[in-house]
Amino acid sequence: MAKRKLLCVDDDSGIRKFYKDMFGCHGYDVTVAASGREALKLFLSRKVDAVVTDMEMPGMTGMELAAKLKRLRPELPVVLVSGSKAAVETPPKTVDASLPKGAPITKLINQMDAVIAARVSKRTPLRPKRFVPLGSVLASIAIVVYALPRIWK
Repeated sequence: MAKRKLLCVDDDSGIRKFYKDMFGCHGYDVTVAASGREALKLFLSRKVDAVVTDMEMPGMTGMELAAKLKRLRPELPVVLVSGSKAAVETPPKTVDASLPKGAPITKLINQMDAVIAARVSKRTPLRPKRFVPLGSVLASIAIVVYALPRIWK
């Protein structure tokens, strides 16, 4: 099984190193970012299976980052880690789960595994509008192969 790719965002370098080591030991391929802006750049340049973000960061909060990420990829699992009791008890709609800072490591790992598993089991259904261009191409080929030779006769 391929390693799950995780993006961890926190303005504290110690926390970033902790995430990289901890999630790395649990089978994740971890990329870290020091800010929301850096996280967006990394998200756009590489494949990411899930995101863990701090709530309070300079420039862009974790909630703002989650909202931007969800606009780009609505099915992306995002876990918010916050010192705010309100954000933990009533997570914003843009995140899949919220944990308090200082939560046990096992709880964080289990929560991340759970949100990823939930997304894998609820794959986005195919939408017919995605196939409209293919139908147009096939119709064009049919016209060229079938109708055009008959017209030239």
